[in-house]
Amino acid sequence: MRKSESHPTSVLVIAVAGLLLPFSLTAQSIWVDRSHNKTIALEILKPNLAGDFYDNTTFPTSAMFLSLRLPISNRLNFVSEFPLAHAGVDYSSDFFEFDESETGIGNPYVGLEILNENSSFFTEIGVRAPLTPESNLGTTVGLFADFIDRSEAFWPDVLSVIAAQNYRYHAPSGFTMRLRGGPSFWIYTGAEDTDEDVELFLLYSAQAGYESHNVRLMGGLSGRMIVTESDLNIGDRTLHQFGASASVDLGRVRPGVQFRLPLDEDFGDFLDSVFGVSLAIEFD
Repeated sequence: MRKSESHPTSVLVIAVAGLLLPFSLTAQSIWVDRSHNKTIALEILKPNLAGDFYDNTTFPTSAMFLSLRLPISNRLNFVSEFPLAHAGVDYSSDFFEFDESETGIGNPYVGLEILNENSSFFTEIGVRAPLTPESNLGTTVGLFADFIDRSEAFWPDVLSVIAAQNYRYHAPSGFTMRLRGGPSFWIYTGAEDTDEDVELFLLYSAQAGYESHNVRLMGGLSGRMIVTESDLNIGDRTLHQFGASASVDLGRVRPGVQFRLPLDEDFGDFLDSVFGVSLAIEFD
């Protein structure tokens, strides 16, 4: 017996929505080096999904983020990001077979970074347009690739607006740290009725590591809390993950690797870990 192609995708979407719907995203990746203001970068994140069905995903199954940062003035950077996800599954059991691959675009991001001269603080303000298709296998898997930090990049029918304050410290010894926090507004744009048209989230992260002219090593925690669901306890309001990244400077080119590990048991039922690679190119 062969089920319809949308069956496994629909089941996964329902399961994710039921468990993780209260959580949203940030703007750009906090794990990619941002020491150069004029860069174009590509990230490829491959989620290691839990469960027998998704043990049969094909190698190209991943989420991709193409981003651009351009200085407008000494205190203002333009930032954009275009997400794309692909998933392929070849699964067979005594009950059904599923052999399908699908690619989908995510919700593109456009925003600004406001810099304070001679200060370690900077501010992010941006918006994501709701372009993600519904019931798409690629974008469904894309949700898992960066769920805690950037789930809105692949959530359908959501217009997201964020503002975040950042603090960066870099010591002469090479020790570096970054603290980040701010609100994320989730505006539902779909045609179906929903209990809440707007949700409010608090996103936060703390990272520390070593940074020199040629090498950058970072590790830390990131998380997100829903503010508008008053009937949830603190454990149900939050999701957290451990992350680590490393990159090397090869002149104008900076390749890097990333790793994410979910720290919440319920989320871990869907996702074991995420591995990623990145490539940033500085230009004049």
